Amino acid sequence: MAKKTISVCIPVLNEAKNLEHAVARVETLFATTLSDYALEIIITDNASTDDTWDEIGRLAQSRSHLKGFRFSRNFGYQNSVFSALSLSTGDAAVELDADLEDPPEVIREFVAEWEAGHDVVYGVRTKRYAPFLLKTLIGGFYWLLNRVSDIEIPQNAGDFRLLDRKVVEVLKSLPESGLYVRGLVGYLGFRQKGVEYERQPRADGLSKFSYLRYVGLALDAVTAFSKTPLRLITLLGFVIFVVAMLIALRLLWVYLFHGIQVQGFMTLALLLLVLHGLTFMVLGVLGEYLGRVFDHSKQRPRAIIAEAVNVADYPRVI
Repeated sequence: MAKKTISVCIPVLNEAKNLEHAVARVETLFATTLSDYALEIIITDNASTDDTWDEIGRLAQSRSHLKGFRFSRNFGYQNSVFSALSLSTGDAAVELDADLEDPPEVIREFVAEWEAGHDVVYGVRTKRYAPFLLKTLIGGFYWLLNRVSDIEIPQNAGDFRLLDRKVVEVLKSLPESGLYVRGLVGYLGFRQKGVEYERQPRADGLSKFSYLRYVGLALDAVTAFSKTPLRLITLLGFVIFVVAMLIALRLLWVYLFHGIQVQGFMTLALLLLVLHGLTFMVLGVLGEYLGRVFDHSKQRPRAIIAEAVNVADYPRVI
């Protein structure tokens, strides 16, 4: 009986120093506790500017199970994750970052839950090494997202997960642009199970995710899976209208029954500034949603593959 194949997908950007160690950890796992499974490694290089692509080529020379794909430019982390999953061919696919903050050894628990009948097995971080401010902001974001989102997205879960082949195929068929993969996986449903683990310190180098990138990812998540900001705009407009009417009635009462003239340039200027600030905030929220519609209407590919190793035939666009 042929072995089932597990595809380990590793999206990278300037990870030349970490890549060999990450590949070795995965291979050791499949040579020992997961020896009953065949291994496929898919590495998507997001147009790294260091020696990452050369390192991929070197590793691929002695590993027929390792396939490398280099993008024509940096298409972003979420597109790199999606592309790696799309290029995988295994019975199940696992996304793993090369920095090894997510221990590859947890994959054996993913596989055990997969064999028990779960179609999606995701990692739940019980501990992570990050600045206090970042951990606080991330925790607050997930709390808020699950209260405004139209679907349930697991708390403290990232992109470290296992997907059954049928889930990968459905994910590939979605026409979504402006990807937020963990949200899409939650949207798909199927039988899902979380596995708890402790996240580890980064193996080498600094994280490629800045605070601004986290903000961008948060905006993608909220605008992709919630209409709550649009509804809040409607509520805000109603509240402002009611407050304005109450103030107008109050001023009219004072003028008619007490003969007091309405004065106060500073009050008027402050009110105008507040209203203009709210207007620009509203326009910003509307712009985020319109931007997603505009990007989707162009139907541009999520990534373009410039070259590959250990692959005879591959798609140029994802």
